[in-house]
Amino acid sequence: MIPVTHRGVSNQVVMCTGYGREGTSPDLIQYHKEQTIVFLMAVGRLRELCHRLITLANYPSSTPVAIVERAGCPQQRTVVGTMETIADLADQHKVVPPSTIVVGDVVNVLLDIDSVTGQTVTGLIQQNTVVESSS
Repeated sequence: MIPVTHRGVSNQVVMCTGYGREGTSPDLIQYHKEQTIVFLMAVGRLRELCHRLITLANYPSSTPVAIVERAGCPQQRTVVGTMETIADLADQHKVVPPSTIVVGDVVNVLLDIDSVTGQTVTGLIQQNTVVESSS
């Protein structure tokens, strides 16, 4: 589970759709370190969305991103990466709708640090257990 707010990490949450009217892209909120953005119905344009967030909304490419697939269902999966890696990880793990995308530092709040590399674990997570790490 990813908290969308967390004291000292994120004090704002913005909910957005992945598709505007007639398939257009939604207006993007400019980057703010203490902000979480949640995209609904956007997994089909994940690569484009990340590119637009980096180039148009000034998000660092290292910003943490999580995709929660089938949230609340027994088959729920979470894939975690960064703006620059999440689209490839989603392809690798065959992420499909319905999925929710969470963008911001809160993604890392409940994740473990790899004892060898010292970096936050990324990859496929099921039931709060790393199934396949890309660290």
